[in-house]
Amino acid sequence: MELLKTDLIRNALQRPLVVGALQKTVPRMDRFLLSVSRGWINTGMLSVALVETTGAKSGLPREIPTLCMPVGNAIVLVGSNWGKASAPGWIHNLRASGQAQVTFRGYKGPMAAKELSGRSRQDMWKRLVEYNPQYGRYQEQAGRQLPVMLLERVS
Repeated sequence: MELLKTDLIRNALQRPLVVGALQKTVPRMDRFLLSVSRGWINTGMLSVALVETTGAKSGLPREIPTLCMPVGNAIVLVGSNWGKASAPGWIHNLRASGQAQVTFRGYKGPMAAKELSGRSRQDMWKRLVEYNPQYGRYQEQAGRQLPVMLLERVS
């Protein structure tokens, strides 16, 4: 995560051309890499989970790679959508179903999702921004409160 804290990366991630190129290429590559490595390898060697939700409207499976922060056997996701004004579709899907299939660091299985609010969200948000400063920049760009989801393994 130290790479994300450098001026080079910070400046690059503030350029629309760079972000646009990343949005088009990184998710496709990460989806493949995470699938074949059981969640161990991705393009940036960051904490990225492969999350499969069920479409709230379509009922179809939706699989997305997304940054996460591990917390024990759980993971925390931020609905940043690269700092866009609208939340990503997977947030709506998790809110609707409360569950997902997740591939992350050797684990592949069901997880229950809960959106954090109030004090628990505030406390987690501080940890998230310390873990990955890009979340703070996404928050500034988005003009909305970014949703924070805690996903825990289902036994």
